Amino acid sequence: MAASGVSLTELFVEFLKIGFFMFGGGYGGIALMYKELVEIKKWVSEEEFLELLGVAESTPGPIAINSATWIGYSLGGLPGSIIATIGVVMPAYLVIMAIVTSLKPYMGSDAVKIMFRGINAAVVALILYALIKVARSVLIASGGALNLVAVAIFVTAFILLYVGDQHPIVVILVSAAVSLLLKYGLGI
Repeated sequence: MAASGVSLTELFVEFLKIGFFMFGGGYGGIALMYKELVEIKKWVSEEEFLELLGVAESTPGPIAINSATWIGYSLGGLPGSIIATIGVVMPAYLVIMAIVTSLKPYMGSDAVKIMFRGINAAVVALILYALIKVARSVLIASGGALNLVAVAIFVTAFILLYVGDQHPIVVILVSAAVSLLLKYGLGI
């Protein structure tokens, strides 16, 4: 049993399920993780989930694996982090092995192309859903008012990424530095 009351088996099964439906990589899985871990299971608060995303995104490695490792550790210590990480990674390994061994000859067929058209469209919806959930939590302060500092950093970061074609790492580091400067330099 993990320290939080969540068993290691529950942790493994939940992340295995998340891993099987995380089409589009970690970003597509953010919506699924949020729904399962915050809203349904209530293993993680919304605030903890947002902190997790910040850490998972700014550390090396795929966001899904980083997230599973972080949540697994917070719910079950080192064994929990290992179990959750294996759970989220195993489906991708199994699916890739299945594709390589059995679907490869059919990848050019119309049926497979049509199937992936549907999967890809759903992945865009998952990413948009995750964006809306996270944006609401980050950009709107308690009480419903816009968090103007967060909105300004968001808009600037988006412009730097989309228009300025800046590297995401540079944008993350600059955004963190600006936030620190605003808080500790200007008191905002």
